[in-house]
Amino acid sequence: MSGRIPRVIGTTEQAIAKAEEEINFRFPPSFRAWLLENNGLQIDGIDSIYPVFDERDPRKTSDSIVRNFRVGWAEWLENFAEEDESLSFEHLLPFAECGNGDCYCFDYSRTLANGETPVVLWSHETGDTEERAETFAEFLEKAELDVYETD
Repeated sequence: MSGRIPRVIGTTEQAIAKAEEEINFRFPPSFRAWLLENNGLQIDGIDSIYPVFDERDPRKTSDSIVRNFRVGWAEWLENFAEEDESLSFEHLLPFAECGNGDCYCFDYSRTLANGETPVVLWSHETGDTEERAETFAEFLEKAELDVYETD
């Protein structure tokens, strides 16, 4: 036996619930379903989808959505607060990043009755957002078609 830990694809409801509790956001149902099957995997054309931390594979999931929310996202918000205290991004939850520093976020200001939220592209330079999809499921479909290759 080599002593290697087998790779884990997907995650558990418990890991998702823990992440949601730590950042005080409930993930949209289509994102939760994707995490259960694909946690830690990437989508073609998207720089990085943040996984939820999973103790079964800590190395692959250490750069988690919670860590990114508490560290990277918090730093961006601090930068914007120094420039303009009136800007608020409390309704946004980054779940992926582009190679240029921009983030794909769930926009909780427009949560649908089924718990889904629109996906927006947030600019790290201006703080502006542009809608990319009505749901995470639609975001996945568009990503497969390379719609976001210029983001």
